[in-house]
Amino acid sequence: MRKPSSAVWVTTAASLAYATLRYNVFKGVAWADWPVFILNKGLALASLLVLAAWILGHRRSTDASEPALLAAASRLMLGHIGLSLAALSPVYFPAFFADGRLTWQAGTALAIGVAAAVALPVVSRPGRAHRSRLRGLGLIAFAAGCHAALFGYSSWFTPAAWPGSLPPITLVSFAAGLAGIGAAWSGHARPPSGR
Repeated sequence: MRKPSSAVWVTTAASLAYATLRYNVFKGVAWADWPVFILNKGLALASLLVLAAWILGHRRSTDASEPALLAAASRLMLGHIGLSLAALSPVYFPAFFADGRLTWQAGTALAIGVAAAVALPVVSRPGRAHRSRLRGLGLIAFAAGCHAALFGYSSWFTPAAWPGSLPPITLVSFAAGLAGIGAAWSGHARPPSGR
C-alpha cells in the first residue's frame, strides 16, 4: 500500500491551521490547550475532508491510491476519538454535561461518531462492489457530519459571534458530510476506469 498522498498532509495541515486560527488566535483559547483540544478539532475536520474528497474524486481514483487515502481518513478519525476521550470533561466541553452526566445530544453524537469510525475500514475494503462501497462511504461521511452537528449546531446561526468571522468547524464538517453523501448517492457514480 502506498503512503497517503501529499493532499492528505496538506488537508491535515490546513485543518490544524484553521482550528488554531479560529480558537487560539481569534477566540483566545490558551495555547496550552493546543496539544489536545485544538489538535482534536483539526484531526476531526481533516478526517472528514479527506473522506469527502475521496468520494467527490472517486472517478479519478486509482487502485493504488484508494486504500491509502481511505486508510488515512480512518487513522485521522481514530486520532480524533482518542483525543476526544482524553479531553471529554466539563472543563473542555461544559455544554455536553448536565449534573455530571452526558446530555442526550452528546451521548448520541459520540455513539454516531464511534459507529462511523468502526464502519469506515469495513466499508472501504477494496473487494466490495464500487457502487456499494461508494454509497456506504457517503453514509459514513453524512454520519460523521451529523456527529459534528449535534455538538455545535447552536453556534451556526450567530455569525456575528464567530471568532475572526470564521465558520464553526462543526458547520464546515457538516457541509463536507452533505457533500460526501450527495456525491455518493447522486446517481451519476460510475466505477473508475478498469473496474
